[in-house]
Amino acid sequence: MGIDPSLRRTGYGVLELLPGSERLLDFGVVIVAPKKSELDCLREIYRVISRVLAEQKAEEVAIETVIYVQNHRTAIQLGAARGVALLAAGNAEVPVFEYPPRRAKTAATGYGGSRKTQVAFMIRSLLGLRENLPSDAADAVAVALAHAAARRHFALTRRPL
Repeated sequence: MGIDPSLRRTGYGVLELLPGSERLLDFGVVIVAPKKSELDCLREIYRVISRVLAEQKAEEVAIETVIYVQNHRTAIQLGAARGVALLAAGNAEVPVFEYPPRRAKTAATGYGGSRKTQVAFMIRSLLGLRENLPSDAADAVAVALAHAAARRHFALTRRPL
């Protein structure tokens, strides 16, 4: 399961790893209305991520690391959203792996500076989907693809990527 954390729009995507490819099992975006409190946002993120982990029987979680932000309030909110997603994985006893956003974009598009629309388009293409995923869900799937690539590399070389 890949997670792209954000206070108001946390994306998630669940992949099944097949020999040489991946299949999308589930995806979505936890959207919380602007009028809701930060605590309500965190509760909803925790509730949805916990539900998806249980329903999909996720074996591993890949999550984006904290990105550089100039606004301290944004950094704190992002950290809180990451924290409840990590707590959900921890409570489900699912191992967690962290990847920087540039590595996730590289896994999806081949370029770490790709825009959200490029990531969504390439996720659609790579997974043979009929339409683009919402950008936050596509970013989460890109994180899952980065983890899939790291797992395959380790299986071949016995060295981390």
